[in-house]
Amino acid sequence: EAMGALGTALLCALLTPALARTTDAVLRLNKGVLSDALGQGGLLGDGGLLGTAGILGGPGGLLGNGGLLGDGGLLSVLGEGGLLSTVQGLTGLRIVDLTLPRVSLRLLPGIGVHLNLYTRVALNAKCLLGLLDIAVEVNVTARVRLTMDGTGHPKLVTERCDTLLGGIKIRLLRGLLPIVDNLLASVLNRLLPNLLCPVVDVALGLVNDKLDLVNSLVPLGLLGSIQYTVSSLPLVTGQFLEVDLNTVVGRAAGSLVDHPLGKPEAVPTAPQVPMPPLPAMADTASSQLGLSVNFLSAVLSVLQKEGALDLAISTGMFPELPPLTTSTLGALVPAVFKTYPKPCELLLRIAVPEAPVVTLKKNKGVIRLTARAEVVVIHSEDIQSSLCLLNIDTSLLAQFSVQDNKLKISVSLEKADLSLVSSSVGDFDVSLLETLVGRIFDVAFLPTMNSVLGAGVPLPRLLNTDFTNADINVIEVSARAGHRGSLPAPP
Repeated sequence: EAMGALGTALLCALLTPALARTTDAVLRLNKGVLSDALGQGGLLGDGGLLGTAGILGGPGGLLGNGGLLGDGGLLSVLGEGGLLSTVQGLTGLRIVDLTLPRVSLRLLPGIGVHLNLYTRVALNAKCLLGLLDIAVEVNVTARVRLTMDGTGHPKLVTERCDTLLGGIKIRLLRGLLPIVDNLLASVLNRLLPNLLCPVVDVALGLVNDKLDLVNSLVPLGLLGSIQYTVSSLPLVTGQFLEVDLNTVVGRAAGSLVDHPLGKPEAVPTAPQVPMPPLPAMADTASSQLGLSVNFLSAVLSVLQKEGALDLAISTGMFPELPPLTTSTLGALVPAVFKTYPKPCELLLRIAVPEAPVVTLKKNKGVIRLTARAEVVVIHSEDIQSSLCLLNIDTSLLAQFSVQDNKLKISVSLEKADLSLVSSSVGDFDVSLLETLVGRIFDVAFLPTMNSVLGAGVPLPRLLNTDFTNADINVIEVSARAGHRGSLPAPP
């Protein structure tokens, strides 16, 4: 189950109900993913929030010209008319360079993150003797707790922040005369810590904006929407961050099909199946996503309720099918030929009156779908009459894949059982129609259903995770314990 950038596996485990959770999805991120997302090359590294063009650097950055800590900002207390100008005639103090911050972090089990930020700041100023170049090494350490705010969003909050200044070097006349000015060093030691720790808070605020994305509303094609919501305080271990998610699946008309945050619909829904914990994540996996049977069933329920699985077929719509006429049907069922000796066009209406039921078995997913097929005779002048009504109980094999961070489902027919509901030509042996119905499913109904399912189910995003091309496993669970789908981490 090695996963790279991101991975996925639909999992189920034989666990006792006591260990199960009433959640729809579980997202687990390896500490390496968090480090990549927040550290060097990530949100707090070069090109990110703390990069030279981020919130610390650049013309409009906190340390840039005109910024909070730049020329004209809070550091002006050291400049002309400020503290140092009255002490020793120092004017025009400004930051001229910021070394790319070196960022490291580690997970603190049960708490959050320990963040360390090291950088060097170069300033210059004027004094009575000439130009001053000042270089300061800055090491910021912060203990950050992962919490949830009042709206249920995960949030990083600084619990403690310490700043250590070292290697303060002051040169007069651009290096001609080294000096060590204890007074200036003392002032910088007092002021810079109080100015740099708020920078960490600003950075974490922007990271929190990224964390909020997991609660965003995403469209389910044109038929509805899905919202993943954090259901409880995320779990932090020394190896990974684990987030329990509930899902709200909405129909295009706006009503909620399922799930914890919405009122249940009048149409009965399948009993909620508890979701057991995710299995151990491989050392090579960067992330893991578990999806419950409840969630997958809710998605199919949206499609069923919106009529996306219904299909009307007439002659010529699918060239691979024989002509849909009473002659074709009469060749299989003598009673039809007897009633309609002259050929008439037929219209086949296939509807799915109930939400499909998803089960996960070892190495495969199974969808139980009941279709109702009405055969309608089209007489002259567009007069129609029902010839027969069939129930088709099917077992569909489901295959899963991930593309564009969407779970794709494709189905094939495992078996179908036909039964006659009503007939205007009298009772007849429905087994005579099995071959034709199987052909209709293979050529028309299942390709249409796969086209709908092929739009994909958007997967949750946390810190820009992407499960595209993830490995997928399907594992059977006991009905007592619950079913779960899990997507391993991307490579």
